[in-house]
Amino acid sequence: MNKPAAYCSAALLILAAAFSGSTLAYDSKPAAAAAAPATPAAAAAPAREITKEQAVEMALKAHPGEVTKAYQDSKKGKQTWEVKINGTDGKKWEVHYEIKTGALVSEESK
Repeated sequence: MNKPAAYCSAALLILAAAFSGSTLAYDSKPAAAAAAPATPAAAAAPAREITKEQAVEMALKAHPGEVTKAYQDSKKGKQTWEVKINGTDGKKWEVHYEIKTGALVSEESK
């Protein structure tokens, strides 16, 4: 008659160990990382380098028209892709995207 009691005790120990392991894993996360909210600007920008073709595609989405030039340049101290567009809105656009992140650095119309 002691066998069922022994099995119950073993099962309870296994369950207790499983739950305490989960709690330890949860508690091992740094509090600062869990509490830090994601910023919208960081979420919007790609975290990898972009190609000239990707810069052209992004520029044309923002300013439809005909691309006249696309080349590497620097703007505001950052390495950028500069894309020049004759826009369908009648304006000439210069758009700069940071090569490293894909973030928009500047856009100007003439």
